Amino acid sequence: MSQPLIIAIGNGACNIADSIQSQGFEGAKFAFLDTEPDDLENHSGAGKTILLPSTGAERYDAFNRLFASDVERVVIIACLGGHTGTHFSLFAARVAKLAGKSPVCVVTLPFDFEGARRKVLAKKALDAIKECTPKVLVFDNEDLNKKYPDLGVLDAFKKVDMQMAAALRKIFICQLE
Repeated sequence: MSQPLIIAIGNGACNIADSIQSQGFEGAKFAFLDTEPDDLENHSGAGKTILLPSTGAERYDAFNRLFASDVERVVIIACLGGHTGTHFSLFAARVAKLAGKSPVCVVTLPFDFEGARRKVLAKKALDAIKECTPKVLVFDNEDLNKKYPDLGVLDAFKKVDMQMAAALRKIFICQLE
């Protein structure tokens, strides 16, 4: 039976994937990708860690090697608005699609306090991802902040992690049925 591959791109997404793993998410392979070696050192859970190369050809090879024959479903987790998740999530989705995989993107949008620039970057990235990917799940951090105004930022992030884990379980259960 093939295993789903969950690719976390950027430090924020790697934090989410760590949290998902700690919730007992079994039956999936994990890959943690970032441009910062120091950030990758914090994500030494069960999974492959990959420092993203600087050139396009090397990046393509790094992503393409993830899509082994035993990987049928690819889930890309990214926090849009920052550098790594914003710039590499679309690239990952395109490479997965070229490899014959059916990528699902699970993304977060930034809080208002992160600034208008991040919001604009996130919106542009989300629009591009939606054009390339058949399924995109969006978790808007600001919506969560409005729904739970008394939550601190760390508790809000934990809440998003739990919601994302629940969404991923549904995706994989539906795939198996």
